[in-house]
Amino acid sequence: MPPRLVCIAILLYWVVGASSLIRRDVLPELGFVRPPDLRTIASAEANAEPSRWSVEVIDNPLAPESRRIVGAASTESSRNPEGWTEISSTVSFDAGGLLKGTPLSNDSDTRLEVISHYRIDPSGNLRSFTASVHSDNDPDDLLTVEGTLAKRALKVVSRGRLPILNQTRLLPYEPRGLVQNALGPFDRLPGLQVGQRWETQMVSPFTGRIETVRVDVSRRCVIHWDNSPITVLEVVHHVIPLTARTWVRPDGLVLRQEVPFPFVKLVLERIPDRRTPLGLEVPGR
Repeated sequence: MPPRLVCIAILLYWVVGASSLIRRDVLPELGFVRPPDLRTIASAEANAEPSRWSVEVIDNPLAPESRRIVGAASTESSRNPEGWTEISSTVSFDAGGLLKGTPLSNDSDTRLEVISHYRIDPSGNLRSFTASVHSDNDPDDLLTVEGTLAKRALKVVSRGRLPILNQTRLLPYEPRGLVQNALGPFDRLPGLQVGQRWETQMVSPFTGRIETVRVDVSRRCVIHWDNSPITVLEVVHHVIPLTARTWVRPDGLVLRQEVPFPFVKLVLERIPDRRTPLGLEVPGR
């Protein structure tokens, strides 16, 4: 019979291994592992380096790695001394290139820009957000959506060129709940586990419409990013009648995300950061 210390070591090893498996495979399925909320996202993004994205279109769903670049995006965040976090993003793309090959295809060379801002208080609650759409040949906004938190409700006001776009709605707001712009990418989604499920709200910057999105972390898989195979968590967003996916590195860094867009498979691809830890550009890269 093995010595007592060996038995104890084996028992501890088994307990640690079993706990890890239960945490990874069982607790998320039972809903005991909390999904990411706005407080964890704000903490992860606060004062992070700005990130850049390529806006791309998949013309052939059978060849998802073959994509056309139609624009660019950037995201950044900051935290002030009082603990408030601001997350902002800018997405710019060629409207004609985006819709090429779709029923809405045209020869327009108009460039659209979608700008988003979120203000998050120290407790992790969304206090306000704005999303606006600009055209490069028009000084006025095509559409602006503004949301402000009042008690436990979010007042959302949209203003646009058409009367049907001018609306005011009052939505229930759960503490630290996510309200995401469909074209305003989050830079990080920390704490993901396979099997997690939650609901969030998604705002369309083009219509002002707000949809409830069912989200689940479906699996671990491997994608090709930065010329290398990368293990990621695949997050699926169900927006009736569309489905979109986000691919997140285990440390929470978002590498790629699909945008639920009618007629178009639109993808935001993170551009790898080529800087050294000192912030210098790497020669030849």
